[in-house]
Amino acid sequence: MGNSLSTSLSGMTPTGAAFLGGIVGSTMIFFFVATLIIYILFIIASWKIFVKAGEKGWKSLIPIYNLYIMFKIVKMKSWFWYLIFMSICASIMMVFDGYNLGTMTEEQIMNYNYINHPMTLIAIVMISIINLVAAIIYVYRLAKVFGKGIGFAILTFFFPNICWLILGFGKAKYDRKNLKKN
Repeated sequence: MGNSLSTSLSGMTPTGAAFLGGIVGSTMIFFFVATLIIYILFIIASWKIFVKAGEKGWKSLIPIYNLYIMFKIVKMKSWFWYLIFMSICASIMMVFDGYNLGTMTEEQIMNYNYINHPMTLIAIVMISIINLVAAIIYVYRLAKVFGKGIGFAILTFFFPNICWLILGFGKAKYDRKNLKKN
C-alpha cells in the first residue's frame, strides 16, 4: 500500500505536484480561518455572557480567573476553591506515591502500574468523581440563572460550546433569583 502511493507520487508531473500542493495548502488555510472564526465567536460569546451577568467583559479573557467569575455567576464561588484545593491535594498524593508527570518519561507514564500505587488510584478516582459532580451542578445552575430548564442543562453538559454560543448570542437574561425557584 505504501509502495503504490510513493510510486504514484514519484511519477507525478510538476504541474500535478503544484496542483496537489495548492489543494493541500488551500484546505489548511480554510481550516485555519474557520478555527480562527470559531475561536473569535467564542470570545465574543464569553464576553457577552459576562456582561449579561453584570461582570466586566474583559474578565472573560483571563484564564483561571474567568472560571472563578463563572463559578461566582452561578453562585458556586466556594466550589471553585474546593476544586482547586482538591486538585492540589490529589497532585500531592500522586507525587508521594511516585507519580510525577514532571520527572517521568513518556514510557514510565504509559507503563505505570496503578494497582501497585493505591494513593495515585484513589487520587484520580476522587478528583474525577468530585469534578463530575461539580460539572453537573454547575451546568444545572448555569441553565437556571439564564432562565433555561433541565433540558438545556443536559445539552450544556454534553455540548457546552453550542450552549455557550446560545447563551452569549441568544435572548437569555441573567437572573440570580432563578436559583431559588423550583
